Amino acid sequence: MPRFALVPFTRQAVKGGVFRFRLQLPDDVVARLEALGVSDAKRTVTFSLKTRDPLAARSRALRAAADLGDLIREVRGGASFSAWSFDPSPYQRDTIVRPSAEPKRVVVAQPADGDAERKTPARTKAMTLRRAYEEVYLPRRSERKGAPPRRRSRLDIEKAITRFEAQIGDKAITAITRQDAERFVRGLRVGSVATLKKTVTGLATICNAAVAADLIPANPFRGLGPDRATITDARRSYQRFDLDQLARVFARTERESGAVLWLPRLLLLTGARLEEMAQLRASWFVRRDGVEVIDLHEARVKSAHNRRLIPLHRDLLELGILDLVKRADDRIFPELKYRASAERWSGAISSKLNREIDAALGANRRLTVHSLRKTFEHAAYVVGIPKPSINAITGHKPADVSEEHYLMLQDDVPLLKKHIDQITFPFLVQERVAA
Repeated sequence: MPRFALVPFTRQAVKGGVFRFRLQLPDDVVARLEALGVSDAKRTVTFSLKTRDPLAARSRALRAAADLGDLIREVRGGASFSAWSFDPSPYQRDTIVRPSAEPKRVVVAQPADGDAERKTPARTKAMTLRRAYEEVYLPRRSERKGAPPRRRSRLDIEKAITRFEAQIGDKAITAITRQDAERFVRGLRVGSVATLKKTVTGLATICNAAVAADLIPANPFRGLGPDRATITDARRSYQRFDLDQLARVFARTERESGAVLWLPRLLLLTGARLEEMAQLRASWFVRRDGVEVIDLHEARVKSAHNRRLIPLHRDLLELGILDLVKRADDRIFPELKYRASAERWSGAISSKLNREIDAALGANRRLTVHSLRKTFEHAAYVVGIPKPSINAITGHKPADVSEEHYLMLQDDVPLLKKHIDQITFPFLVQERVAA
């Protein structure tokens, strides 16, 4: 099955990896076209972008979405069409698209240097949401945080802007009213409450930067979107495994090799995230204060306090993790490939492990590979390991100033080793004895 990629308005096929453009027309536009008797208008516009490159697909998809937005505005403005036609060919290659009065788009060649000023449409002087994002928000964010937003965050905000332009129009940011913002949120159709919150938050973030720059007096998106209770109710909470469930899952994975064999072991006995373990390198296995540890200071992690030292559990050592490290040239799991569009190593193996869990326990969306992390924390709590030590091992943010700046348990590797070895999973011992 295809899945939504991080490139806006696209799906990416699992086989072949070619991006497909996909945009659903608003209900009022479909109703208007039906009232005009346009029989060939489809609710969803979809076609192949004929590229596997995320950057090229993003450029083509945004151009197609912008032109479709123009058509939507024409329909809402009362224009009549005898036929609805959207030619995908201009968006299947990198060219300049010139809008015309009819739904069909015309592709023109690159203008010569002398004709560039005459043939290229002049950019609007109004400070639109997109210009505010590029010229106000991004520089302000880089100045305040010392770095631009992550690529996934940028794509989310750009997708929110394109959705707003398609539904409300490419208005100047000074002309966007509270009524416009409320109408946009009411008419927004997305797959989940989390996506709705992400879209509204992205637009509100741009407007906050515009308020700080004295471009607008107030943020029209302030307070809109789902409230905390709605988000909490909709959020999928992961469960932990009990010992019987763990034994049934590991009975399947222990018959495998490579990442399918070792990642469940690592997740259960370190409490780490799947992405952290999927990118492991042999050079990250070091010895500190007489203790074998995994050093994640060079890993791509979720936040700064996730850069830590994880002592190797005694069961991992007895299972032969260091032998696996010795056999590795560089990456421990070279079969896992980095996916640039998703910015992670663990996408494919996450799906594979979740299928193994479903095969062992039956389909349950609350029992996933991430449940191994919850299982580790519960097991640590049951044997009496202090919460500061659990936080230091798993990479959770310290609970208070004392824990972060005075206890500093993340540096006390012998103590963390003593604590982590207190955790036991009987089914692992039984399997080892049987072997």
